[in-house]
Amino acid sequence: MLKNCDLGEHADARIDAAVMAHIDLANIACGGHAGDAESIERTLKLAAEHQVAIGAHPSYPDKAHFGRRSLPLPWPELEQTLTEQVSCLLRLAEAHDQPLHHIKPHGALYLDMMRSEALFERLTDWMSARFPGVALMVQWLPESEAFASIAQRKAIPLIWEAFADRRYQTDGQLAPRSETHSLYDAPQTIIDQAWLFHQQTRDPNHPMQAQSLCFHSDNPASVTALAQLNDTGQGRA
Repeated sequence: MLKNCDLGEHADARIDAAVMAHIDLANIACGGHAGDAESIERTLKLAAEHQVAIGAHPSYPDKAHFGRRSLPLPWPELEQTLTEQVSCLLRLAEAHDQPLHHIKPHGALYLDMMRSEALFERLTDWMSARFPGVALMVQWLPESEAFASIAQRKAIPLIWEAFADRRYQTDGQLAPRSETHSLYDAPQTIIDQAWLFHQQTRDPNHPMQAQSLCFHSDNPASVTALAQLNDTGQGRA
């Protein structure tokens, strides 16, 4: 499975440097919850050095809460800020001849998108109009047919992902970060879950359809797990 990570979110560039060699897809913060032109440039250079495909990681405009709080913005206002965020990254990427591979909403926006077909449809309309041909990274869910159908109508390629370092609820949704142990803090637990997802996708009788595994760079255990997976031969695809 492809590995992806949310990057460009922290002042310490050593974190991104430690992760980049072990992933296939980089989701780069572009100013909504974190990131600025300097961090974007730095992350783009790292991605180019390691031949990692780049994606935009826009969010609700909420740096105070790291984009992890839902904001009831009118659609025109949300559309404007998302366009500004992705366009900022796109301009810098084009200057380095790096194509925009995908868009992955961050935090609360991502969760809201996967819980609301209406918001999902608006986001795919926006992408189709503003960034045609760019893939949308979304969470694989046991019931995902409606999202797949919407994206297909809009000609939006989807990248289905699972989370190696997050706890799941019985309905397939991610456990809220407000709950204890919603983010795993033991590298071996993350490795075990990564292996589980990897094995499920190789089982023709299993419904799991995820194509990529997400690891969070703000979790030291995830960074350690990525390096250890690479050492055991399960690094970049």
